[in-house]
Amino acid sequence: MNDKNAYLSIGGLSRVSGIGVETLRNWERRYGFPSPVRLDSGHRRYPSDMVPRLRLVRRALELGFKPSFALLAKQDEIESMIRKAESENKKAGIHVDTEFDKEIVEWMGRAEVLDSVGFEQLLRKSWSKWGAGDFILKLAVPFLASVGEKWFDKSISVAHEHFASENLSSFFASQWRPLSREARNGKAVLANLPGDFHHLGIHMAAVFLALSDFEVVFLGANTPVEDIRIAALEKDVVTVVLGLAQTSSLERSVSAIAGLREVIPASVTMVVGGNKNLPDIRGVTVLDSLDDFADFVKSLAEIYRG
Repeated sequence: MNDKNAYLSIGGLSRVSGIGVETLRNWERRYGFPSPVRLDSGHRRYPSDMVPRLRLVRRALELGFKPSFALLAKQDEIESMIRKAESENKKAGIHVDTEFDKEIVEWMGRAEVLDSVGFEQLLRKSWSKWGAGDFILKLAVPFLASVGEKWFDKSISVAHEHFASENLSSFFASQWRPLSREARNGKAVLANLPGDFHHLGIHMAAVFLALSDFEVVFLGANTPVEDIRIAALEKDVVTVVLGLAQTSSLERSVSAIAGLREVIPASVTMVVGGNKNLPDIRGVTVLDSLDDFADFVKSLAEIYRG
């Protein structure tokens, strides 16, 4: 068993599945799942393909199913029962709080009182518990949506919105920068176009890239088009990722992006995200969500690993 990338320690399995280490050990003893394998090195490791099943188990428990059912039922059976329970809850107007929902409430509590220390402590705790993917997609993204809603209905001020976004940006930078320094898959240039000062999205993109072994060349917000072009022409650049706010001028943005595509080598992919109104641009991958971006990075990493 030499494919070490396909196996996780119990701590790693806990982080990516969202289930505590002691709970996993208890399930292994009582139900025989998750069951480890022993690598050639003698270490016990868990196949990474167990993660989707464990996430289903976690969701089933949140909906009130017992561990004995969730762990021992067939895959199609548990998926069917989850869909049925969620449908019934929706019809009845019942919202089942997940652990993610509860943590988002905690984050909001710290943001509402502008508690930088407490907010960062919660971020670090959640990062360690859930891992990068779930932290971004299931915590950070819905949290920011909630912040936006509260700002819109005037229950918080613009100061609270800035506090949340800037603290999250700093936290993400502290996570991706050390990984980027050790990267070997080539360089990724990240920037916002001129007039766009919302850099949180490209910080989240940087996390996915650095985790997939790409060196991040972070140009940041409000970057002149010429500077993006110069960076994209540097040696070992494999992709250019542009963040585009919903408030950006589409006409100017499309013109700038199309112009960049013409002068950047065809071997360098270009990706734009953040504005769902952006039309298709020849030679440019336009993505609607960070979920889509995560899939893009996985595909890109496969090319350069191969």
